[in-house]
Amino acid sequence: MKSTSLYFASLMLVGSAVFAEETPQSLAGYGKTTWGMSPEQVVEAEAPRAEKLTKPENLGLVKINNIKIGIYTFNANFIFDEVSMSLNKVNLTLAEDKGAGANPFVFSSLERMLTEKYGQPTYKNDSVEASWKLEKTVISVKHLYVPHTFSQVRITYKPAAIAESESKNL
Repeated sequence: MKSTSLYFASLMLVGSAVFAEETPQSLAGYGKTTWGMSPEQVVEAEAPRAEKLTKPENLGLVKINNIKIGIYTFNANFIFDEVSMSLNKVNLTLAEDKGAGANPFVFSSLERMLTEKYGQPTYKNDSVEASWKLEKTVISVKHLYVPHTFSQVRITYKPAAIAESESKNL
């Protein structure tokens, strides 16, 4: 009887640990990837959607095209540390340019979806940037805009450790 109780207690402990890992706050990468993966591991984890690039594209060595987020379609660029070749950032950009007039709406729509999933942003700058600092990942959505020149909405995922390192000397 004692061994049966011990068995069920250990099953519950393992089950609760697995459940804890699946919460949005414990996100440790993007999609099926985790920080520190090699380009080959990212391609394998995201098969068959991911493609390893022969020439880097927008700083990425691996990409996935046509990712649906709400009513929008994005392309993902997986970016790796130049020395260790480990995954340290993922940029999602709109697959189709919606134009400067539409991008504020795209930004607000993405901010709303991220807020619904992860809670209120930990940082917000009007309608141009918002970010969420999770346990292992920082997610930001930005509307980059230079009048009459450039307008883009980008979602960025990066390890929380890198974000902390970037601001340590402030």
